Amino acid sequence: MERMSFTHALCAHHNLQFMTKEEMQKIHSNALRLLQEVGSEVQHKEARQMLKEAGCRVEKRRVYFPPNLIEWALKQAPSHIYMYDRDGDFAMDVGGRNSYFGTGSDCTNICDSYTFENRPFTYDDMVNAAKLIDALPQLDFLMCCGLMYDYPVTSYEHQYEVMLRNSTKPQVVTAADERSMEAITKMAAVVRGSREALEMKPLFIMYNEPTSPLNHTKTAVEKLIFCAKNRIPTNYASGTLGGGTGPITVAGGLVQCIAESLVGLTISQLTRPGAPFVFGGICSNMDMHCMQVSYCSPESMVSSAAMAEIGRELYNLPTWGFAGNTGAKVPDEQAVNEAAQYTMLVGLAGVNLNHDLGFMNYGLTYSFDLLVMCDEIVSQIRKIFDGVPMDDAHIGYDTIKAVGPKGHYLAEEHTLKFHNEEIWKPGITDRNDYDGWVGEGKTTFGKRANNKVKKIIETYQPKPVTEEQDLAIKEIMAQVDAYESDTSR
Repeated sequence: MERMSFTHALCAHHNLQFMTKEEMQKIHSNALRLLQEVGSEVQHKEARQMLKEAGCRVEKRRVYFPPNLIEWALKQAPSHIYMYDRDGDFAMDVGGRNSYFGTGSDCTNICDSYTFENRPFTYDDMVNAAKLIDALPQLDFLMCCGLMYDYPVTSYEHQYEVMLRNSTKPQVVTAADERSMEAITKMAAVVRGSREALEMKPLFIMYNEPTSPLNHTKTAVEKLIFCAKNRIPTNYASGTLGGGTGPITVAGGLVQCIAESLVGLTISQLTRPGAPFVFGGICSNMDMHCMQVSYCSPESMVSSAAMAEIGRELYNLPTWGFAGNTGAKVPDEQAVNEAAQYTMLVGLAGVNLNHDLGFMNYGLTYSFDLLVMCDEIVSQIRKIFDGVPMDDAHIGYDTIKAVGPKGHYLAEEHTLKFHNEEIWKPGITDRNDYDGWVGEGKTTFGKRANNKVKKIIETYQPKPVTEEQDLAIKEIMAQVDAYESDTSR
């Protein structure tokens, strides 16, 4: 399960970029104009008052934003967010062109790796998901993958408990509301030692989103304010449905998506200037033949990378993105095709936090098999992103000179050294000749992924929390379970 020493940043001299600075500025200007002329619905009374005092025009629940307020907010948020694992060790520099990969959240169903049945996601699935993510070396952070029907009211808190107990990796979390956020934050503070220590070394990022078009619910704004007050990193990922809840064109979708996310940024910075904020989203188009959101379409991929591009190049903010997902209903050839394309694209574009690895059926079904395939894909592209090291040791001129014409390199120390240090080692990719492949059972890429899923689920033991942490988490969850019981009556 060891991870090779690949870099996160892309070493290519000319990175993937869809827009010029002038085109980015045009999108930004139209977003500012939209917020000034049309405004946004803000369903949170205290937030409306705060915005009014900051210079916004407020008419009932509609808020109109002056451009200078948005520009002020953009200058407050930090350009990098440093994330730490459960043990307090540095894990991710979220900023620049550093690309990290993790799972998605809140699927209603799972494609069972033992039966390939499409069934509701459960508590046991969450345990297996956390173990898989902890074991897979190319996954940098975990999300909850699915909604646990075992706990209809407090699923988010139970998801987080499982994540915290079964993986040391940083997390991106979802929460129902401010009460749910408080319970999750308490558990994170338990393993960090205190709320102050959690501020200094963030363990999780809060996933949050507006409701397109141009609407900001009371719950979403509550979570924004909670995160800012507690210095918890958060995103505010707009997700329009082109032709449904947003313009069908990529450019129009970008204008609306950016306007919606800028409202979240502004509320966050007014609450606490300098609050850590991750910028990004997606303008998915609706397939008019089946009326289905297609967030694995070429248009969606471009919009996701372009929005992050604006976030990094124009706003100097950490960026949020998507990768490793598919519209396929089983982990088949379509799944690998779409997942690999998306993962390569965002890596080339240098998007920071890329989630949804393992998502199928447009976010309705989770697949452990696809997740393992994505781990292999990320491993390959990270090796590609290392580029061509040009130091004397890698050039190896003395070795080339010593071997000379008609020699060979099999016995050379240079070969041994760099075969072990530099050459990419496949995990589930087959490199046998035909007879070797036959001898190992004629397995497909999908079958080898499935075998790896089962092996991890059945044998992997994650590092446990301490006894003291265990007791404190149990106390918090007892309060959560009491709330679940009272609410379910």
